[in-house]
Amino acid sequence: MPRFSVVIPVYNSYNLLEKCLETLEEQTYKDFEVVIVDDCSTDNSFEKLQNYSQDSKLNFHVFKNDKNSGPGETRNNGIRNATGEYVIFIDSDDYIETNSLELINKVIEEKEADCIIFDFAQIMKHNKIKRKSMKSKESQYIDKNDALIYCNASTCGKVYLLENLKNKDIKFPDLMRNEDFVFNKLAIANSNKIYYLNECLYNYIDNPDSLMNNENLIDEKNNIIAFEIVEKELKGKHDKALESLFIIEYLYIITSKMITLNYNSKIIKDHIKYCKNKYPNIYKNEIIKNTNAFQKLFIKTTRLNSIFLLKLLLKLKNLVRKFL
Repeated sequence: MPRFSVVIPVYNSYNLLEKCLETLEEQTYKDFEVVIVDDCSTDNSFEKLQNYSQDSKLNFHVFKNDKNSGPGETRNNGIRNATGEYVIFIDSDDYIETNSLELINKVIEEKEADCIIFDFAQIMKHNKIKRKSMKSKESQYIDKNDALIYCNASTCGKVYLLENLKNKDIKFPDLMRNEDFVFNKLAIANSNKIYYLNECLYNYIDNPDSLMNNENLIDEKNNIIAFEIVEKELKGKHDKALESLFIIEYLYIITSKMITLNYNSKIIKDHIKYCKNKYPNIYKNEIIKNTNAFQKLFIKTTRLNSIFLLKLLLKLKNLVRKFL
């Protein structure tokens, strides 16, 4: 059994894999397998991966979905076929530092953690920004509620004990977006020892052509379904975390999407009112002061019920993003 299974979903993206595979070939820690799952690519990505696997020195396995199923089910297929002790997910256009698995393995040996969270870098067109995965300034064990609240929802920067995922049937739901929010929150909730490694080991490529940035897929419905799945599992166990997640997922993200989609102002105001009624003390929650400057300003502005100001904030944010 290898120590790690590195699961990589692929869809028409062989040409984006070069850096990802290069850094895996150069890992200073060698006890891992690479599990690549092709989501029925319409180009020749699957055939190229098969050819690559024959020449690679890596413990390399290539699988293919029975039908095009989206990123969530593709990662689920990777979990089913993984044989390692721990699993880490990497998107095909991203990559990890060459000493990542060595440092993570050191944490496993010394701390006996079944969930390791680490930092990542967001690589944009003209800039590289280091992102903290937790608010902690040093490596340490993390309280489960803090991990649920403050750890980002993406698959970037996390390692899980594979046995936990399989025994508790934790998987990505059938959603085109926000499937990673559900998976990561439930995986964290079912972990026993969570450790934060204060190292920037994952490099996330902010690709304007990626699924994440596809404006045709902007839809608040996936956020709503994803949150409801998590709420059902965590209610009564992690209520403090749920309120904090509600502020980010419902009050901030869904309101933002409604504005981006030019929803009627009344609908947006009704949505904000629903948020306030569900959690009457929503603006006193400590997560607000721990969000970034834009999120903090946006959330506080919802208190004024001014859709005009919220639209203006989003326009300014998008304008700034173009220059990053």
